[in-house]
Amino acid sequence: MELGSVGAVLMIGHFIVSIFNVQLGVPVIYTMPFTTMEQCEVYNEFLPKQPIQIDIEWMHHTRSQCFTIAQFQEMQRQQMQSQQGTAPVPPQKGDEGV
Repeated sequence: MELGSVGAVLMIGHFIVSIFNVQLGVPVIYTMPFTTMEQCEVYNEFLPKQPIQIDIEWMHHTRSQCFTIAQFQEMQRQQMQSQQGTAPVPPQKGDEGV
């Protein structure tokens, strides 16, 4: 899928949590590109919404959300700026969806 054909991104996070509400390790977070927001939302409906019991102590939680490509790129920009220690700058008029 070429970058120009991506219209939406599904971000998925997997978390393992104990019955004492203690998270086991870091969550696994990944993204999946989609051509349209509608495709993203359809795929998102197939993901589990309720926690899944792994054993007596541990539960598997899945969190997911669709973003437009512009929203996703803005989140990436803010993340990079926070890692570089610079203050986030609001996007300029006309930069949406770049």
